[in-house]
Amino acid sequence: MKSVKFRLLTVTLSTLGLAAALTASNRAESSAEQLNVPHWAESAQKVASAAESQRVSIAAFLRFRNQDALQAMVAEQSRPGSAQYAKYLTPTQFRAQFAPKAADVARVQRTLEKLGFHVDYTPASGLFVQASGTIAQVKAAFGVSQNLYAVKGRTLRANAETPKIPAAIADVVGYIAGLDDSATLRTPNHVRRDGHSAALAKASVTPNAGPPVAADIPSPVCSSYWGDHTGTLSTPAAPYPATLPWLICGYTPQQVRQAYGANHASQDGTGVRVGIVDIYASPTIVNDANTYSTNHGLPQLTSANFRQIVPPSLYYVPASDPCGPQGWYGEETLDVEAVHSMAPGASIVYTGDVCTDPLNAALYNLIDNHVVDIVTNSYGYNGEVDSGLTPGFIAYENQFFLQAAAEGMSILFSSGDDGDLVLAGDQTEASGSWDATSPYVTAVGGTSLALTDSTGNKTEWGWGTQRVLMNNVTVPLDGKNITTSGPALPFAWYAGSGGGPSLIELAPPYQADVPYSLSGFTTNSAGAVVALGAAYRVTPDIAMFGDPYTGFLIGETYTKANDPVLDGGCTSLSSTTEYCEGDIGGTSLATPTFAGVLALVNQARLAEHKAMVGFVNPALYSMTRGPWQSTAPISIVHAPVTPTALLRGYANNLNELRVVTVNSAPNPNHTSGNGTPAVIEGADSSLRVTNNYNNVTGLGTPNIPAMIETFASF
Repeated sequence: MKSVKFRLLTVTLSTLGLAAALTASNRAESSAEQLNVPHWAESAQKVASAAESQRVSIAAFLRFRNQDALQAMVAEQSRPGSAQYAKYLTPTQFRAQFAPKAADVARVQRTLEKLGFHVDYTPASGLFVQASGTIAQVKAAFGVSQNLYAVKGRTLRANAETPKIPAAIADVVGYIAGLDDSATLRTPNHVRRDGHSAALAKASVTPNAGPPVAADIPSPVCSSYWGDHTGTLSTPAAPYPATLPWLICGYTPQQVRQAYGANHASQDGTGVRVGIVDIYASPTIVNDANTYSTNHGLPQLTSANFRQIVPPSLYYVPASDPCGPQGWYGEETLDVEAVHSMAPGASIVYTGDVCTDPLNAALYNLIDNHVVDIVTNSYGYNGEVDSGLTPGFIAYENQFFLQAAAEGMSILFSSGDDGDLVLAGDQTEASGSWDATSPYVTAVGGTSLALTDSTGNKTEWGWGTQRVLMNNVTVPLDGKNITTSGPALPFAWYAGSGGGPSLIELAPPYQADVPYSLSGFTTNSAGAVVALGAAYRVTPDIAMFGDPYTGFLIGETYTKANDPVLDGGCTSLSSTTEYCEGDIGGTSLATPTFAGVLALVNQARLAEHKAMVGFVNPALYSMTRGPWQSTAPISIVHAPVTPTALLRGYANNLNELRVVTVNSAPNPNHTSGNGTPAVIEGADSSLRVTNNYNNVTGLGTPNIPAMIETFASF
């Protein structure tokens, strides 16, 4: 299995430090393995050579000094009970101890300029030098080809050879970013009830990417709380009961706070800064968030609690841009409104960049200058190396996250919306996704949330959705007695919480108690068990609601669809635009919501004259030790014990109806009397919820008052 040899190499890259990484890279080069080459370029069809005059952005990465000391320090800073717990460095202190030597950084800048590149940006830490130049200059400087390949319906650029670092800087530069277009494969992790974000991109009525067209078809009936509206099918979709709840209309900010106990906490996030990183920037975000806030009793966004770090050019992206800017507008809207709903007193900083940025400089700016205390990132690559990332890129992004941890910042990433990636066709082996699989970030998974009343009573399950359309349907206006002749087809996979083992990152110490069955094995697309040979990092770490059928209500500006159903309930803003509120989900929802939870936690710690929680994983895992009680800071999530599903209808067609499963798929091996359960957990081919840590919901979901109290005691 090709991945075994490669896997052992890349583990060294990310866990043993950059010096060891380069040694491992040299060993691989001697065995004819190409380095700094995206995996997809090995098998993709070449369609052309890149134009020599095309300008691209690259970055030459140096090394942080004292790698062993840095990793040891972070381990002690983040471990409750350590004498160094929460004793963080300022950016200035970090640079003094670990940054590359200024003379080496200057040498890299001079060398790139001599090679014809324009030096565009060097962060204060000196970790990399970002520059721009032509394809011809890239080929000449690094001895690589620059070809165009057909990849996932797109045309992407890549090198096919290991780059040759110029001799003048070969002793200090370990990786060159920007030799390929893998950065454009980042996707937002939000899901609507009728499609993933990429599938919902719509053409703009202007040359620039204006607001997306309203496309979310409302259900004729929906529930404010789980089960307060039900429908009875004349022919049920076995094994589910005939009477099922209608989907949730979209939980409001107050309901979300009820579900996780924030309504019983006095904190609102005051004094805490939350950063949000996405691609592009919504031109209507302030108006949208403030209209939403007015509608739902939240404070307004002002210059005192909200700012954006955005290049002006991001507001003039062509509507034809292949990275789908309008889908990212919805992502920013979700992230801002979710953070603001959970922590309305927190200050929010949004930063965005173009999708071709090869090194995620927008994120690194927040880290290197400690602009915020928490960073929520609701995007990722569907996989790790197989998704197009190189081991060098992964190793250097881990440097970002180590620096953030050393400075006391919490970095969160959504775990993904395609389960273990096998059914989605992204992987041949079940795995988690980068960046969530980094051992230095907190991976947030998704649940299905059944909030039953305003007191916070709820049931919560791991999120894994299968769906089926029903035959011969007639839905009455009240949605109560529905005529149907049964399912049209078998249930089919739709979406679910991302998770599973990393295929490149060894298990960090805080995951020492994760079952080896989860960390040491995976499954392939044929369902066969594959031994990894060691314990690997497993995601997610924690979870909050993400199922779009039990999702969150957000408000956004849209281009009018000129359809009475799609535009129904919206507020007209102009002759072409309108403000609409609708349901959304995904681990993109869970992640900013958990960022809001940490804002409440940090406010409580500040009141006790304690530092922020910083890299939070070791503390989260220590909270789960001992007997579980109802007031535990983290509540275990369970799988449904009976067939559980809901109804989703379409206001534009009362002859269309779906039955949507709630992490309980029909068991193909079940027959009456054979002793097998009628349903099995339906996340996907391998992810399962268990009564302890699991690869769907991680440790579980936060109980906010208890979590605040526990963190305040550290």
